Amino acid sequence: MFRNERELARYIATNIRSDPYLSVKNILSENDISKSEFEEILVKYFDVQAPRFIAKPDIIMVAEDPKKLIDEWLLITIELKYFRNVKESKKFEKDLRKAFREIGQPLRYYLYGFDSSILWHIFEEDTNPETIKSYSNLLEEVIKKFKLPILLFTTKIIENNNFLVFKPIEIRSPNDLKYITGWMLNYCRDNIRNPLLPFDKDIIERRRAIKTVLKIP
Repeated sequence: MFRNERELARYIATNIRSDPYLSVKNILSENDISKSEFEEILVKYFDVQAPRFIAKPDIIMVAEDPKKLIDEWLLITIELKYFRNVKESKKFEKDLRKAFREIGQPLRYYLYGFDSSILWHIFEEDTNPETIKSYSNLLEEVIKKFKLPILLFTTKIIENNNFLVFKPIEIRSPNDLKYITGWMLNYCRDNIRNPLLPFDKDIIERRRAIKTVLKIP
């Protein structure tokens, strides 16, 4: 369906951006985010050094935060994992193992001052549902037992680019991108927040830099 995660991220960002009924003020995929600009702003304006290894989220969503826990904006990162090689059993198994080892990747964005982080695993249509369920259960167990502040979504993409959702809860009927995006926004507002904010001064400064790079007032 898609050649890689970057192409998938661009598709998701483009479709969310074009939907006037979603309460998303801005959305960017990885190619829209300047790593060098972030580092420059941290040093030039805030006299703060960037983390040694800067990672760019696959997708950033900016939405209003009714609770205003930090300010009026909710900055959400999405880390995508896209499983294409379903029919190549060895490659598919290797991809699953690699993705499982990288389960903590969404946590690194909290060091930059983002509010919420989502781990979204997307499987192609031919993937065996039982495989997705067992894998999703394993991911969920790690996240819940270690109380990681990560929102997990596992889905299978089907015809017309709709999705079957397996986590956070299994839904047997297809859902479109608008529904899933709204679900993510509401869950992040109510349940998944950066545990370092608003108490860590360094993280607050990096958040200011992120907002400057993203042109958020």
